[in-house]
Amino acid sequence: MRRGGSIKGAVAAVLAALGMLPGCALAAAPLGLSAEANYTSDDNVTRSKGEGDALSDTVLGAGIRANYPVPISDRTRAILQGFLGTEKFRTYSGLSRNFFGAQGDLQFRPSGEFGAPTYSAFVRTSKDDYESNLRDGYRHAFGVTVLKPATDRVQLFSALSWNITDGKSTVFDTRYVSLRGNADWSATRWDVVYLGAEYRRGDTVSTGRPTLARVDAADAIVQDDAFSDTTRFAYRLKAGTWVTTLGYNRAFAEGQSLDVSWRWVQSTPLNPPASASKSELSYTVNQFSVAYLVRF
Repeated sequence: MRRGGSIKGAVAAVLAALGMLPGCALAAAPLGLSAEANYTSDDNVTRSKGEGDALSDTVLGAGIRANYPVPISDRTRAILQGFLGTEKFRTYSGLSRNFFGAQGDLQFRPSGEFGAPTYSAFVRTSKDDYESNLRDGYRHAFGVTVLKPATDRVQLFSALSWNITDGKSTVFDTRYVSLRGNADWSATRWDVVYLGAEYRRGDTVSTGRPTLARVDAADAIVQDDAFSDTTRFAYRLKAGTWVTTLGYNRAFAEGQSLDVSWRWVQSTPLNPPASASKSELSYTVNQFSVAYLVRF
């Protein structure tokens, strides 16, 4: 993996900083660690449409996350997190990346009653190191969330966030608003079924061979260095994107589980030019993932 040593060093620095924060020694819970290894099949890594432009690939990924809860009062607490990971694409290696980052959450629960919601505000930042130099950069997110148990078996979650990507190329400088919801159903002590839906409105990036419609619709365009099979261009445009997820998690040991999920994405341009219809610039994606999760 490219520049793996610098990523490990950066995350070690993040975790060391968390340990030195004032008040952390009085936290009610210890530092928590979790890790994940996953395999994903993606039928449209170019986020494009049309024969020869919607390319498929498989991805191997791994990551680790550390979180540290810091009590503030009986009803509020902060959660500090550091994370790192890697994704390796089998065919289009320019899309492979290493990443690391940190997140802070401020949580508030108005009462100790079972059905009381937990409100949270968060800020997250991360660094991406791609094999494609154009994509190298930073991601930032700011938002609010609500977590609420509906019954002793069903838990509901919603989030509203503002997301910013700052890439080396202006094509990968994106801004979008995200609204998402999720429902978890604990069928048994060991089995959880979950369903999620998200709507994103703002910038999206697609890659394909140049056409009049794509050039006219693009807010920015550049030749994509992640694909060498033929000349392809990455273009940024405004779109509304739906992301739906259906998954199943099976715990088989203390702190260990296997997760299987299907994610479906549909993106439609918001203001297509007169030279193109919405269908020409829309795309769909199907992702199937299997992940092994472990908590320490």
